[in-house]
Amino acid sequence: MQHKYTQRGFSLIEMMVLLFVLVIIIIAIVSALRYTYRGQRFAFEQADATRSARTGIEQAVRDLREASYADNGAYPIVRLATSSVEFYSDYDNDNKIEKIKYFLDGDTFQKSIVESSGDPPEYATSTEVISPISDHVRNSAVDIPLFTYYDRAGDELVDLSDIDDVAFVVVRIIVNLHPERAPDDFELRSSAALRNILK
Repeated sequence: MQHKYTQRGFSLIEMMVLLFVLVIIIIAIVSALRYTYRGQRFAFEQADATRSARTGIEQAVRDLREASYADNGAYPIVRLATSSVEFYSDYDNDNKIEKIKYFLDGDTFQKSIVESSGDPPEYATSTEVISPISDHVRNSAVDIPLFTYYDRAGDELVDLSDIDDVAFVVVRIIVNLHPERAPDDFELRSSAALRNILK
């Protein structure tokens, strides 16, 4: 009596189809993971850009509220513009008044500090320290002023050379990491009354 043993396995075509299906599944999984990772990374970067802008606007408002006469007796406000403001304030509570400037340089919101030195006190620009506060600021791109100034009656200042008329400053920062993609621009807004120079 003879026993016939038949071995049945996968044919070459069946193996190729199986491998093709596995490759498609692996590509789909990797693509989904990459998409998820990219979305999470973008969300973290956008949150970080918004957080640094919020910190910057809080610093600017705090320093503006404390605008004071300079160590050399100069008026608290030096210069006003829609994309910058320059003034004197004791930002670090060291009983010395610093010259501070907040300004937009391209899409970067920055802060400049000049300490007073000498007797009589002077503010030498050679000691200026500039530090970036927030990137991806879109105020220039969307034509929204970073700073808007108001007088004591609440009217917006049109002539920004009238530095002694300013009593109130509104700061608006528009942030967007990738303007070509959702979500839309994120706006932060705050304001400061110049309490040390109100008449």
